[in-house]
Amino acid sequence: MIKRVNIPKEDYDAWLDFRINGIGASEVGTILGLNPYKSSAELFYQKIGKIPQKIEENLAMFMGNRLESVVGDLWEYYDEDEATFIKNYNTGVKSRHYETIEGYLVNDKYPQLFFSPDGLIKNDSKLEAYSVDGEEVTFNNLKGILEIKTISGFASKQWEGGVPPSYVVQIMTYMLGLGVDYGEIVFFEDGRKLTVIELSRNESICEQIVEKTTEFWERVVTAREDMENCDLYEPEPEGTTAYESFLNKKYSNSESKTIQGTDEHYQWAHMHKMLLDEAKQKESESLEYSNKIKNLMKDHDTIDFGTGGKVTWKSNARGYRTFKNSIKL
Repeated sequence: MIKRVNIPKEDYDAWLDFRINGIGASEVGTILGLNPYKSSAELFYQKIGKIPQKIEENLAMFMGNRLESVVGDLWEYYDEDEATFIKNYNTGVKSRHYETIEGYLVNDKYPQLFFSPDGLIKNDSKLEAYSVDGEEVTFNNLKGILEIKTISGFASKQWEGGVPPSYVVQIMTYMLGLGVDYGEIVFFEDGRKLTVIELSRNESICEQIVEKTTEFWERVVTAREDMENCDLYEPEPEGTTAYESFLNKKYSNSESKTIQGTDEHYQWAHMHKMLLDEAKQKESESLEYSNKIKNLMKDHDTIDFGTGGKVTWKSNARGYRTFKNSIKL
């Protein structure tokens, strides 16, 4: 059964209270170690109340929230061909349709999760996507999930390998919770470019979402019952810069104390030193080859290998050249 929990948008404290008692789809990527800005350990301490979860709204967040309905409206006229897209909008011809739903959705199959998709894509434009009887929600005309992201051109250039995994996991979580197999992410870039990515439900990812969020929430519940020893239930260390940043904040002040290392701890230190030395050697070897290529290119900015890809060494407005190897392995 899926229910709706309606919290007034202006009641920020009620919003925080609700979110601390579950996991939102936008937080699932953090639990899976896919968020470059936050570790699962930091989220854990937020959920047990040791770290404040209140976030001050910055300009990017403010603009993203205000533009959400604008981008959703544009998406309804979207066509990959720009001329057709503009014509659709100017003539009022919509090629797709969606509607929003107030509040949060909860599914009793996944009690640790809650869902608040940006939009519900409709099969038939003339019918409502859902109906509500008391708190119970029934989807009668739901084709899929719509997720809206406003981004900068700089951010999009970091995604040449594909859509950020945390966004993919977010929309997969919505598909899981609402029981659909389709979704779209619409990116509004630099206030002028619209890109739509279609996604189909991936059962392997959905299974991982259920497994990891269930385990994480069990840690949170257990830690709340034993707050004096809550550190014992913290998620395992991650090999991410987000976790490194979390540790630097949590233990910002050192004391003159010594731990007697065990054989296992020595193995950790040994592996770290060995990998660090290998990385330095590989970095030196990589630099040697990039310098060979740059010396070959001289004042040229591209080496073209046809279907094999290309290497570029281009200047920016400040005269600094950026080297990029895009060959296919």
